[in-house]
Amino acid sequence: MMMLLLFVRVLENKLATIDKNNQLDRCMIMNPEFISFYSHLIIGFFLAAASFYGIKWLANCGKRGQRAFWCLSVTLLRRPLLTLPWMLFVLYSAHYWPGLERSDVNETLDLIQKLILTIYPAWFIWEISLNMEEVLNSMGERWRERLSPSVLARSVQLIIVVSTLLSLAQVFGYSLSTLLAFGGIGGIILGLAAKDWLANFFGGLMLMLDRPFTEGDWIRSPDRSIEGHIEKVGWRLTKIRTFDRRPIYVPNSIFTGIVVENATRMRNRRMIENFSLCYEDIGKISRILSRIDDLVQKVPEVDAQEPHYAVFIRYDDSGLSCQVRVHITRTDRVGFLKAQQTILLLIAAVVDEEGALFAYPTRRILSDGSITQ
Repeated sequence: MMMLLLFVRVLENKLATIDKNNQLDRCMIMNPEFISFYSHLIIGFFLAAASFYGIKWLANCGKRGQRAFWCLSVTLLRRPLLTLPWMLFVLYSAHYWPGLERSDVNETLDLIQKLILTIYPAWFIWEISLNMEEVLNSMGERWRERLSPSVLARSVQLIIVVSTLLSLAQVFGYSLSTLLAFGGIGGIILGLAAKDWLANFFGGLMLMLDRPFTEGDWIRSPDRSIEGHIEKVGWRLTKIRTFDRRPIYVPNSIFTGIVVENATRMRNRRMIENFSLCYEDIGKISRILSRIDDLVQKVPEVDAQEPHYAVFIRYDDSGLSCQVRVHITRTDRVGFLKAQQTILLLIAAVVDEEGALFAYPTRRILSDGSITQ
């Protein structure tokens, strides 16, 4: 009986406690601060969702065939833009959370805001640097020729990393002047310990600024046995692919002390061809050379604006030496050789049509008939 009375008393106390908690919950729910918080929470959620799906729709504009600059921007910045509405929603909701009068909570919230304001702009610029080639293509031919996408992207990324680290250090309370002073001392020590590395680094920087060649260019150096196509210009090394497909890794500091010829930037390629006609055809040589000079200019690959000629230059031992000079617009090796083949066959056709013969080294033996076998 006593146990039953004790159980009833505990149950009554428990029900009373639950009733008080329910009343407290109802009071909190009906509290104007909580009502304001929930209303702002709902409004913020719908705005974030609308922004999220709006950005997602805009990011797919490339698939719909649109090529405007704003469309490209949204496509490149798709990831940070899609996360931005929800991040702003969380911060917006946190500001209206009831009971944020405590100083430690406000300090934490301010720190989070500073971190976001530091990291998000860096993220935006980083995404642009990852797609630098598309950005330069959208800006036109002029910018594409002046700037190298890979070099510009690496430069921007280096600036982003350094500036973001310094900004984060300031956010966490470190003195910027102290960091810079420490960096100056560390830079002196690093410079003494890594002189060759720094020479290659600044050599790479000069290559990026002066741009004697870019990725894809065909270069060669008369000072060194270097010839091939540029595959990558790095901060320390430049990767070159030779014509037999072997990779060559050249330290950037070497390019500051050698002559580099960039064959890709030729406007055209000069062709000089010598041939000889027989002495018996000296009467036909003027007409042959005149026809060759006229017909060569009609070849589509020949640049008629450059100096050209087909002339008789000297008497050789076995023939009349002639020379043809033209400039071919095809600067690639295969295209140049095909255009050269067309011109050589044209010369042969003219010589044949005029009834002349090409001379070749011969030896004539004069005898009075006394030579016996």
